[in-house]
Amino acid sequence: MSRNLTLLIVVLLACRFSCQQIDFSICPNGLTNAPSDPQWPSILPNHFELSAELTTDVETIEVTQSFLGPYRDVVYFHSYETTSKTYSDFDTNELLVVFDDSLLCDRLPIGSNDVLPYLTGQIVKPSILLGFTGRNNYNSAFYTRYLGIETVREGIRAKKFQSCFFIEQEQVTINATYYIGDSPPDQSALNVPFDFVQIDVRSNNLPYTYNILRYVTNPSLTIETPSNVYCPNRTNTKPFPQNLPPRLSLHSEIYTLKNNDTPSRVESYNRLIDETLLFERIDYTMNKLPSEFIPSGLLLDYSLNLNYLYARESQECVIRNATSHAMGTTNEILFQFGDMNNTIQFQYTGITHCNRPHLQCHRWIGQQEVGIFKKQYEWYWSAKYNDIDLQELIPIQVYLTTISEAGPSKMIKQETNIFNYNSQPDSMQLIDTTIGECYRALGPSHQFNYAILRMTLNNDAKYPVHQHLLSLENRLHMQLASDLHIRHIRLSSFVIDITRDTTDQHNKDVYVTFTLLDNPPVSNELLKEPPSLQLIRQLAQQINEGKFHIRDNDGGYDLQARPNSLRTLVLYLLPSENHTSYFNETIFIYHNVTNTIYRQREKIVHRHTGPLIAAFWMGFALLGMIVTLAISSFVAIRKWMPTINNRNT
Repeated sequence: MSRNLTLLIVVLLACRFSCQQIDFSICPNGLTNAPSDPQWPSILPNHFELSAELTTDVETIEVTQSFLGPYRDVVYFHSYETTSKTYSDFDTNELLVVFDDSLLCDRLPIGSNDVLPYLTGQIVKPSILLGFTGRNNYNSAFYTRYLGIETVREGIRAKKFQSCFFIEQEQVTINATYYIGDSPPDQSALNVPFDFVQIDVRSNNLPYTYNILRYVTNPSLTIETPSNVYCPNRTNTKPFPQNLPPRLSLHSEIYTLKNNDTPSRVESYNRLIDETLLFERIDYTMNKLPSEFIPSGLLLDYSLNLNYLYARESQECVIRNATSHAMGTTNEILFQFGDMNNTIQFQYTGITHCNRPHLQCHRWIGQQEVGIFKKQYEWYWSAKYNDIDLQELIPIQVYLTTISEAGPSKMIKQETNIFNYNSQPDSMQLIDTTIGECYRALGPSHQFNYAILRMTLNNDAKYPVHQHLLSLENRLHMQLASDLHIRHIRLSSFVIDITRDTTDQHNKDVYVTFTLLDNPPVSNELLKEPPSLQLIRQLAQQINEGKFHIRDNDGGYDLQARPNSLRTLVLYLLPSENHTSYFNETIFIYHNVTNTIYRQREKIVHRHTGPLIAAFWMGFALLGMIVTLAISSFVAIRKWMPTINNRNT
């Protein structure tokens, strides 16, 4: 029985050695068996960073490995021939090789059963020598033996260990000798981290040595491909943000690097995107658009395909027809810099620093080809602040590289930093006021007409309206737009007057003055809204019937417009229009940009432009002066005439 058992053990051992094809010239005594020597670290951490100088008979290579266990690792390799970084990602089963000299990236798929033990040629990665497999798991067949104390590298006292082990998938036999720094006697009982000093390796008759310069366990590592590196066909592990609100605003600063054709420059702008309103606003701090004047703002009305270029300093406005196209989504406008309907396939590269204190960012990179140009976008979004995960993703910065592929290669690099990101901006204030200013700058001579209206809100209940002015203005703005069925961009310049009327000490009424814009002379018929005359009549009827209320949800005010309180202070209409309309015993007469309003017991006359009117008033003034002089002369003659007569006598 014992003989049969001995024979079985011999057969098993022979099968083991023959199946594994161990190279006994490298390991004459066979593989190192369990268990490892007690002085060897019981469990090596699966999270470390190691830097070493790798020497062979013919060359010296700099090697650094950042190791994150079974998930991924990166090996930096630098020799006199090449410099590269190899990223092994076992979550996506792909290998990315980046060559630093040209920032090229090659992607190789990794089979689910493939292992990657080699650094280059017959040289294995440092992690293999520390007891891990090619897929970064612990190697269950790795054991060590203690050989004593030895001095290496000109005076370093170290404990010497040896291990012979076998990598089955690649049929590689490795004989490694380890030197770990020996702790002083007074620190031997303390929990002092062990320090690898040197590893001598024999594998496939190629001897080499790792002179370890730095070994850190459990460091804070972020493993990602370098900036500006795009790897074609790379697996995207995190989708690009798509949860942007339909309305947002931000401030951006753009730095364009100097190249052979243009000097470096810095630009900044504020940007508002309102996907629901189909509107976009950009305010520049320098001349961004080629024009005969310098605009400080650009408004894009996608519903009417109009561009408003406004210079606030000179109060000039130019309105142009835009190329007809859809607005697209907020994501396309913001992330494609105006390239519509051309979605970029972004690749997620991990979490990295993004040039803001205490902040780490998610990073995506993508490319697109536009004619002869190739554009590469590298976006950074907020991820962690002081190592605390952030719930909301906010864009922080983007690098844009534009490469011309026609003729000599030209590259333009831009860095854009984003500040003051606001997902709930007040688009009424940012858009409506500027359009109103454009209308006033152009005026009826360019057929951009408007009206200035005033109405009175009853505040007999004495609500503290002065405490809710901003809320009241916003609610008035939105309610008027809703009741009149127009976009709120046609309403602007709200002024709320709560000053007590000196003629009536008990008057607490609130006076509201605002501007109503007419339809632009060039507009999309499908979106054309009612003209201003119709809207004034509609609002007057609503007010006179006592149906215009404005309320605060928190009870701050509840106001009703007083019947017959709507006043038209200024009204411009198209010169070719003649209108006489009757409503509630009120006659409106509009003729040749001259507006006359007759009301019962009250007459309000507004005159605007026209050479005949000006001549009439000048003639009337001259006539008055002549009459005044005549009367004065007559009085003087009558007064001094007796004196003269007396002197004569």
